[in-house]
Amino acid sequence: MLKQDDFSSLSKFNFDLSDEQSLILENVDRACKVVRPVEDRRYLEHKYNEQVRKIFADAHLLGLPISRKYGDGQGADMLTYALTLERIGREGTGVRTFFSGHVSLGQLTVQRWGNEDQKSRYLVPASKGESVFAFALTEPGAGSDPASLQTSFEEKGGNFTLNGQKMWISNGSVADALVIFAYPSGKRDGMCAFIVDRGSEGFSAKAIENKMGLYSSDTGTIYLDNCIVPKENLLGPRGRGLSIAYSALMSGRLSVAAGCVGVIHDCLDEAVRYAGIRFQHGKLIGKHQLVQRHIGIMATNLEASRWLTLRAAYLRQKYEEQPTNPKLREVADSEIAKAKYFASNAAFEAANSAVQVMGANGFSLENRPGRHLIDTRVCRIYEGTDEILEQKIALSVLGKDFEAFS
Repeated sequence: MLKQDDFSSLSKFNFDLSDEQSLILENVDRACKVVRPVEDRRYLEHKYNEQVRKIFADAHLLGLPISRKYGDGQGADMLTYALTLERIGREGTGVRTFFSGHVSLGQLTVQRWGNEDQKSRYLVPASKGESVFAFALTEPGAGSDPASLQTSFEEKGGNFTLNGQKMWISNGSVADALVIFAYPSGKRDGMCAFIVDRGSEGFSAKAIENKMGLYSSDTGTIYLDNCIVPKENLLGPRGRGLSIAYSALMSGRLSVAAGCVGVIHDCLDEAVRYAGIRFQHGKLIGKHQLVQRHIGIMATNLEASRWLTLRAAYLRQKYEEQPTNPKLREVADSEIAKAKYFASNAAFEAANSAVQVMGANGFSLENRPGRHLIDTRVCRIYEGTDEILEQKIALSVLGKDFEAFS
């Protein structure tokens, strides 16, 4: 509930970009224009776009929200990073997914929970694009319920030994370093997080084929067969793995939301462009009221998604500044869930509407709305399914006495 004193602050809201943000977004735009023709080709070939890393590394964007202390870190806040991901999302969910795995879930998790040695060893090369990060939580039998994962670890000979399998991991088969979660062998509590190197003994990875979309993005299965991990690669306090995972998912969900805003923007652009050149029944289809309805809804959902996402990014930044404030964490978590839920559904509907506006021409991967349609379907699944987020949002209103999973 607002108090009278709050109105003085509300009246000072500023929706303008700072000079620094404008410069960053101009740089992002230039990089995206270089990516687009490469992404178009690789998507149609159904091949991983290996150029994404180099193009964005050359633009100094792979460490955008990472501290300047580490490699090519730029020290940007969450609002600036969200605006960056929005622009990147216009190029496709596969391109943005690379950033989610590499920066949002990988680097930001190490920056939040790692010690100085780990940050130096891993954030420096990752921010420069010399190595790729992935975040490996999901398993064949553990998706929406990460507490049910089966991967285990033991301490042997001064190292940790990990056994298990991870699945549906973004950047999974190309990653050089992965944040991996496991329980102590034979126990169902005390989950831990580890930084695991690709070259570790007992580690192997395989790309997942025949996906429904994300053709230019890597998704992998990870196999841990007595995988040797040095003790110094334990990430964060021992036994805090679940807290680390949930903290990382906040960043991951925010990145999905921001990318989906970009998808809506691109779908709207494509629909407007086509409506201005296509004639049917003696006039441009943009003059038909039902086509205008599609465009009107897309435009409204673009703004609604954008402001939900920017508010969530603002609160995520506040939580970063006060990580011991449980109330702020709760509010940020809830608002991020709302943004991800709304934006991912709005992006899917925008792609569907843009395909409809384009008619038969929309039913082709040669045109961007068709790609957005099949790619955004996964945005309603990964980093929190629609159903899980609906439950989370409702719980934030009803209170913990109504918790479904207790």
